[in-house]
Amino acid sequence: MPVNVTRAGLCAGALLLFPTIAAASDLDAKTGQLRFAPEAIKSWSFESADELMKTSAYVIRSSSGGALKLTAVTDPSQLAFTESADALEGQHALKIGGATAAASAGLAIMDEALFKTLAGQRVEVTMWARADGANPSFSVAYAKSAWGLESSLDFAISPSTRTGRETSDGWVEYTTGPIDGSVWGIPIRAIAFFPPRGGTFLVDALEIKRASGALTPNATCTQGDLDKTCGEDADCMYGHCVPSSVTWGAMPSGEHRAEFAERWSHLGSRLIGDRASSEFGRKTFTPAARELAQYARSSRKFFGGINRLVNGLRDNHTSMGSPTTANSTFGPTLQYGWSGALHACFGVVEKDLTGGGLGFGVFHAGDAPLTGVVLKPGDVLTAIDGMDPKKWADEVIPGLNRTSANDPKADWATQAEILAAAITARASTITLTRCASATACTGDSKTEIKIDVASKIFARISDKGGYGEDIKYFGCSPRFKESVADYDPRPTTGYEDIVTPRTVDGIVNVNFDGFSGDTEWKSKMSGIFDPKPAKVLMDTRQGNGGTGDNVEHLLNLLRGRDEQIGFITVVNGTYDEPSPATLFKTYEKCVGGEYSGAFSCFGAWGFFSELATPPGAKSKIAWINTLDVSANDYMPRLLKGRTAMKIFAPHPTSGAFGAVTSFSSFAPGWSGGSIQYQDSRFAAKYDDFAAARWESGHGVEPDVVVAQKVSDAIAGRDTILEAARAWLKAE
Repeated sequence: MPVNVTRAGLCAGALLLFPTIAAASDLDAKTGQLRFAPEAIKSWSFESADELMKTSAYVIRSSSGGALKLTAVTDPSQLAFTESADALEGQHALKIGGATAAASAGLAIMDEALFKTLAGQRVEVTMWARADGANPSFSVAYAKSAWGLESSLDFAISPSTRTGRETSDGWVEYTTGPIDGSVWGIPIRAIAFFPPRGGTFLVDALEIKRASGALTPNATCTQGDLDKTCGEDADCMYGHCVPSSVTWGAMPSGEHRAEFAERWSHLGSRLIGDRASSEFGRKTFTPAARELAQYARSSRKFFGGINRLVNGLRDNHTSMGSPTTANSTFGPTLQYGWSGALHACFGVVEKDLTGGGLGFGVFHAGDAPLTGVVLKPGDVLTAIDGMDPKKWADEVIPGLNRTSANDPKADWATQAEILAAAITARASTITLTRCASATACTGDSKTEIKIDVASKIFARISDKGGYGEDIKYFGCSPRFKESVADYDPRPTTGYEDIVTPRTVDGIVNVNFDGFSGDTEWKSKMSGIFDPKPAKVLMDTRQGNGGTGDNVEHLLNLLRGRDEQIGFITVVNGTYDEPSPATLFKTYEKCVGGEYSGAFSCFGAWGFFSELATPPGAKSKIAWINTLDVSANDYMPRLLKGRTAMKIFAPHPTSGAFGAVTSFSSFAPGWSGGSIQYQDSRFAAKYDDFAAARWESGHGVEPDVVVAQKVSDAIAGRDTILEAARAWLKAE
């Protein structure tokens, strides 16, 4: 909770109340002025440009593509200062942001000589700021002086958070908390106030003071020995200990941690639509989050712990958001799947040559890995830091991932997509098995490949400050091969593009990644099925979801009243409150009826297959799933059981049956997250909804369980595609 201070001279009845926290500065209630502490290592008053021109200061502006441009401060006109009435310390404050040339920028203070003296110390940086239409933001950035100015803000940053001290006229204190004066021996390069998107904020009274606590050990580590090797205050990335302030950000105060935990406990137990999720929220999430708020000693323990709990809700629509550090070299969370240091991507494989069962195998590989070891399709991952790869993924990824699948059986594809990225950031060594051919994998025909991932990428980052523009990489896909050779999943006009279908051997092949789009999306789908094709292969192995309107459109192209099916989705209550008997009668007109989509339905919605003779009703359809969520859950669920239809996949879809909404940030330095607020039931007619189950948490099971075989991968064949096409060709 904030502690308000009424400043004399600005408000009557001066009152000075501070919490018992370590603060370098003090506020005089009689004068309404802040006084720097004499023991501060360095302070900035922001009285005039002269103070900043005596050191190395740079104006920061955003340029095209989101990059930052830094320009040395050489003239007072480059900066904007306030009048005395707006200052907290001294007579002036600095304005960050705004529409004028002088104010439309941020600021970076780069005092190389000063920062070099801090390299072996623990310090804390604080400032006071007042919002004027934009949220204040400042961070401490680490970099070598030899690196370019722009890249100096990309390597490692320690963002700030509120301390809880505030004044009655809007000034708020921000702090980095205790931070190391260097990361991997690389010193602080800048204290940066970033330009806001619209609006302005004022900054005043910047201080650096000494902080207690031990420096992060200079040691190698794994996720398994992190606490023992690095300590609770630190993290482990690229095989080396690193301060958690540059991964998960600043540690909030106890009051702010408690508030953050309570808000998420309310979301996870009361507002989330998935009944299974809300049960976890009530029984497990809430007490665990409260314990973290009270006892966590670092941002890694607190935010990382909350993130693990949010993923423990098992709702693919629900996510905690991400910290300011997310896009830096030390971003702690796994945002998307890419080839990383391995220059390779993994997929779900059947280990037919090495004992059977599911595993992770190389799907795609390039020729420029940072590790120096070129991988090949069909190489099977056998160990990560000495652990079984699936066990490592189950233990490590839930604490780092952006979200998690509703149905645990869908974890395979979710983990495979981001595994190369996870290994790059969080593993030390990996071991793979390479078979000599599609038929030989014993004795001399079987090779073990060991790769020291961490040492190579650690050396690269320490030298260059990041991955670098010269590093080749590509995104990861759950498809071993595209069913349409020239498929390009990138949107062309802001929607999930469907390629022009390709007909080969009498089969219409269609790749598409989701249900986002409008009239053109629908037109393309109609163009596929209006000619009433005999055999269609729908490859949705990358199923990103989309709109229910497009799901309804495709359903009415493929399934009619003779095999009617529909669903209702409603805003759900908590897990221990039974649905009222009148629930489904209340919303009957909201499911494809006259009030469908109306405000009076209060979040209830749905539809049935309505057409007597859909154009594609007689088409024989092979539907291929792997990494599918949301609208890509609904569509196969609505088609399952249709005549002349089979779903091919290695496991179920995610099972996220409900609408999603985002919300604003709960903490400075964090983006807002998201939550699913509905759940759904499926039935052939409306009266059957009452007896149906809530569907979230239950992915759509494949009719034909099939995964990419290692032997086929070595031979360059797509197992799932071949199985689907063989069924389509069969009479």
